[in-house]
Amino acid sequence: MNSTQIILRNNDLKSTPARLAILSFLSEQSAPRDVEDIIVHIANEHETVDRVTVYRILETFVKKGLIKRLEFGEGKYRYELAGDDHHHLICESCGKVEDISDCHISDLEKEISQRKKFLVKRHQLEFFGVCRSCQR
Repeated sequence: MNSTQIILRNNDLKSTPARLAILSFLSEQSAPRDVEDIIVHIANEHETVDRVTVYRILETFVKKGLIKRLEFGEGKYRYELAGDDHHHLICESCGKVEDISDCHISDLEKEISQRKKFLVKRHQLEFFGVCRSCQR
């Protein structure tokens, strides 16, 4: 049994080929991916799965806390594996999304907790601009 199958089993989910393919694909990505990327990957690498099934699987994974659903004002959602909080750089020209994790937001989070007596459970931070390639 591989780690993806264990994750599904630990969350009371059957290990279907489509579920395994989606989790495996997202685990290999360095940035959040949209539904179209996921569907194309499954069709190219695994099997044909109808669009509704993919949406249902993604919704189940979000509810179980296995993945995060992100919205960057593009009119679509992107998905990534749940895990440590990290942040994103979003190019408004080409749509490229890049993860950044070397941000010092955790210090700000601690300060907010202490000064405001507010228990921060999670946060989300995105930077919108123009990537290096599009600046040329």
